[in-house]
Amino acid sequence: MIDRLFGGASLRALETMVTFATDRQKAIAANIANVDSVGYRARDLSEGDFRAALTRAFEGRGAVPSGFESGPAADAGPLKAGGNNVDLELEMAKMVRNSALHGTAAALLAHQFSLLREAVSGHVIS
Repeated sequence: MIDRLFGGASLRALETMVTFATDRQKAIAANIANVDSVGYRARDLSEGDFRAALTRAFEGRGAVPSGFESGPAADAGPLKAGGNNVDLELEMAKMVRNSALHGTAAALLAHQFSLLREAVSGHVIS
Protein backbone atom coordinates (compact mmCIF):
# COMPACT_ATOMS: atom_id res chain seq x y z
CA MET A 1 0.00 0.00 0.00
CA ILE A 2 2.72 2.47 0.98
CA ASP A 3 4.69 1.57 -2.15
CA ARG A 4 1.66 2.44 -4.25
CA LEU A 5 1.35 5.83 -2.55
CA PHE A 6 5.00 6.78 -2.75
CA GLY A 7 6.18 4.68 -5.69
CA GLY A 8 4.13 6.41 -8.36
CA ALA A 9 5.66 7.77 -11.51
CA SER A 10 4.84 11.38 -10.68
CA LEU A 11 6.71 11.31 -7.36
CA ARG A 12 9.72 9.61 -8.98
CA ALA A 13 9.71 12.18 -11.78
CA LEU A 14 9.50 15.09 -9.35
CA GLU A 15 12.29 13.61 -7.23
CA THR A 16 14.40 13.30 -10.39
CA MET A 17 13.71 16.95 -11.21
CA VAL A 18 14.71 18.11 -7.73
CA THR A 19 17.87 15.98 -7.78
CA PHE A 20 18.89 17.35 -11.18
CA ALA A 21 18.17 20.96 -10.20
CA THR A 22 20.13 20.57 -6.94
CA ASP A 23 23.15 19.04 -8.65
CA ARG A 24 23.04 21.61 -11.45
CA GLN A 25 22.90 24.45 -8.94
CA LYS A 26 26.14 23.15 -7.41
CA ALA A 27 27.82 23.13 -10.83
CA ILE A 28 26.57 26.63 -11.64
CA ALA A 29 27.70 27.94 -8.25
CA ALA A 30 31.17 26.45 -8.79
CA ASN A 31 31.35 28.12 -12.21
CA ILE A 32 30.38 31.50 -10.78
CA ALA A 33 32.81 31.12 -7.89
CA ASN A 34 35.61 30.41 -10.36
CA VAL A 35 34.79 33.09 -12.90
CA ASP A 36 38.26 34.62 -12.48
CA SER A 37 40.23 31.44 -11.70
CA VAL A 38 43.08 30.86 -14.14
CA GLY A 39 42.59 27.70 -16.17
CA TYR A 40 39.12 26.91 -14.84
CA ARG A 41 36.72 25.41 -17.38
CA ALA A 42 32.96 25.74 -16.97
CA ARG A 43 31.07 22.58 -16.02
CA ASP A 44 27.44 21.63 -16.41
CA LEU A 45 25.11 18.65 -16.26
CA SER A 46 23.83 16.91 -19.35
CA GLU A 47 20.24 17.83 -20.13
CA GLY A 48 20.10 14.67 -22.26
CA ASP A 49 20.92 12.55 -19.19
CA PHE A 50 18.22 14.42 -17.28
CA ARG A 51 15.62 13.82 -20.00
CA ALA A 52 16.53 10.12 -20.12
CA ALA A 53 16.23 9.81 -16.32
CA LEU A 54 12.91 11.68 -16.40
CA THR A 55 11.59 9.36 -19.11
CA ARG A 56 12.60 6.32 -17.07
CA ALA A 57 10.89 7.82 -14.00
CA PHE A 58 7.63 8.43 -15.89
CA GLU A 59 7.74 4.93 -17.33
CA GLY A 60 8.41 3.44 -13.89
CA ARG A 61 11.71 1.89 -14.99
CA GLY A 62 14.68 1.99 -12.67
CA ALA A 63 15.37 3.95 -9.53
CA VAL A 64 15.63 7.69 -9.13
CA PRO A 65 19.25 8.73 -9.72
CA SER A 66 21.12 9.52 -6.53
CA GLY A 67 22.89 12.28 -8.41
CA PHE A 68 23.92 13.56 -11.82
CA GLU A 69 27.55 13.90 -12.89
CA SER A 70 28.88 17.18 -14.20
CA GLY A 71 31.13 17.44 -17.21
CA PRO A 72 32.55 20.15 -19.44
CA ALA A 73 29.86 22.68 -20.33
CA ALA A 74 28.81 22.40 -23.97
CA ASP A 75 27.73 26.04 -24.07
CA ALA A 76 30.67 27.59 -22.24
CA GLY A 77 31.89 31.02 -23.21
CA PRO A 78 34.97 31.72 -25.30
CA LEU A 79 38.36 30.91 -23.83
CA LYS A 80 39.85 33.98 -22.09
CA ALA A 81 43.52 34.88 -21.71
CA GLY A 82 43.97 32.90 -18.48
CA GLY A 83 42.45 29.74 -19.95
CA ASN A 84 39.10 30.33 -18.26
CA ASN A 85 35.87 29.97 -20.26
CA VAL A 86 33.19 30.91 -17.70
CA ASP A 87 30.66 33.40 -19.08
CA LEU A 88 29.09 35.09 -16.04
CA GLU A 89 25.96 36.25 -17.90
CA LEU A 90 25.34 32.75 -19.24
CA GLU A 91 25.80 31.22 -15.79
CA MET A 92 23.40 33.72 -14.23
CA ALA A 93 20.78 32.92 -16.89
CA LYS A 94 21.25 29.19 -16.21
CA MET A 95 20.85 29.83 -12.50
CA VAL A 96 17.53 31.64 -12.99
CA ARG A 97 16.19 28.88 -15.24
CA ASN A 98 17.43 26.19 -12.86
CA SER A 99 15.86 27.94 -9.86
CA ALA A 100 12.53 27.97 -11.70
CA LEU A 101 12.83 24.22 -12.35
CA HIS A 102 13.63 23.54 -8.71
CA GLY A 103 10.84 25.79 -7.44
CA THR A 104 8.28 24.19 -9.75
CA ALA A 105 9.28 20.65 -8.77
CA ALA A 106 9.29 21.53 -5.06
CA ALA A 107 5.85 23.15 -5.31
CA LEU A 108 4.44 20.14 -7.16
CA LEU A 109 5.94 17.78 -4.55
CA ALA A 110 4.39 19.85 -1.76
CA HIS A 111 1.03 19.64 -3.54
CA GLN A 112 1.36 15.85 -3.97
CA PHE A 113 2.07 15.40 -0.26
CA SER A 114 -0.81 17.71 0.59
CA LEU A 115 -3.12 15.46 -1.43
CA LEU A 116 -1.73 12.39 0.36
CA ARG A 117 -2.28 14.08 3.73
CA GLU A 118 -5.89 14.83 2.75
CA ALA A 119 -6.45 11.23 1.67
CA VAL A 120 -4.99 9.81 4.88
CA SER A 121 -6.89 12.19 7.15
CA GLY A 122 -10.16 11.66 5.28
CA HIS A 123 -10.98 15.32 4.86
CA VAL A 124 -9.92 18.29 2.79
CA ILE A 125 -7.24 20.50 4.34
CA SER A 126 -7.70 24.17 3.55
